[in-house]
Amino acid sequence: MAEAQGIKNVPVARDLNNIGALAEGMGNYDKARYYYLRELDLLARLGEAKSEMAGDVYAKLGQVMQIQGQFPEAEIDYNKALSLLTQHAGVENWRTANALNRLGRLYLEQGKLQEASSMLPKARAIAEKALSQDNQRLITFYDSEAYLLCQSRKFKDAEKNWMTALKIAERAYGENGIEYGALLLHMGQMYSMIGDYSAAETMFQRGLAAHTKIAGADPLEHAILTSSLAMAYAKQRKLAEADPLILELTETIKADCSASPIACAFVRSNFGEYYMMKCEWRMAQTEFEQALKLREGTLGEHILVADSLMALSRAMRKVKRKKEAKIYEARAAQILASRNPLYDGRNTIDVRAFQAANR
Repeated sequence: MAEAQGIKNVPVARDLNNIGALAEGMGNYDKARYYYLRELDLLARLGEAKSEMAGDVYAKLGQVMQIQGQFPEAEIDYNKALSLLTQHAGVENWRTANALNRLGRLYLEQGKLQEASSMLPKARAIAEKALSQDNQRLITFYDSEAYLLCQSRKFKDAEKNWMTALKIAERAYGENGIEYGALLLHMGQMYSMIGDYSAAETMFQRGLAAHTKIAGADPLEHAILTSSLAMAYAKQRKLAEADPLILELTETIKADCSASPIACAFVRSNFGEYYMMKCEWRMAQTEFEQALKLREGTLGEHILVADSLMALSRAMRKVKRKKEAKIYEARAAQILASRNPLYDGRNTIDVRAFQAANR
């Protein structure tokens, strides 16, 4: 209605922001980016291109770019957000801390532990000072630092942070919030990393139950949780429980993955591991090849690419293609040799739901 009347003001900019946030929540990342860019264009026309409001938009736009695997662009957007919010909201403002947290999370996704370690605890400390101890906006800060601790092999400390975040989410949203389900997903991933598949199963079950209560939520989020639960079952040789979950996801995973390549590659990798356990080698090979293609096109020489190369080499050996398997293994070793030995990015799929409280 405003556009039909030629109205161009701050309320219209807020409407664009809200539409972008809704699109993001439903997994329509191209549409979300479109509305955020339109909002920035409108703010520029209003003389607010370097305002606090623009800083908030850059933080959201950076998140969308990160989800889509466009890390250099995401870094630029986060730095713009951090600069504008520091200037207008102040260093001690929770929104400035949020921009710092998102930038640190991006570095963590890239395996840059040193940069992430310098940002995430600082962001959490600022947020704790600026917000009440039960404020739901704290969830993302505890979650990010927990992920950092997990990657640093400090699993007990990571679990403590996630439990703190989970208590806040339970009070704020009950057991049907996006944040609640996302935290359960993360805890399940941690338990999977340390081989406690029974505990992981419980977390994934609870997370999936919470996610099914959210109308209109991103279907890829559902696929991540479902495939993670299927893998927890498969690792415990509960294939009868895993089978229907994989069957349920077959149509979902056929959808276009260009909007969320990292997340889609994660689900396909889970499919591949499932088929390996079923001794369906060629099916596994196909899934690993798809995951590798998605990761290579998005991440370059990343540990996730090395993980896909090693997975594909296992499938290749099973179909008697040992020469190709050795090539994949050699390339994976080359990538790993240049990475931080502590960093394990195999469960790095998760930049969406944790930021929902900040929308």
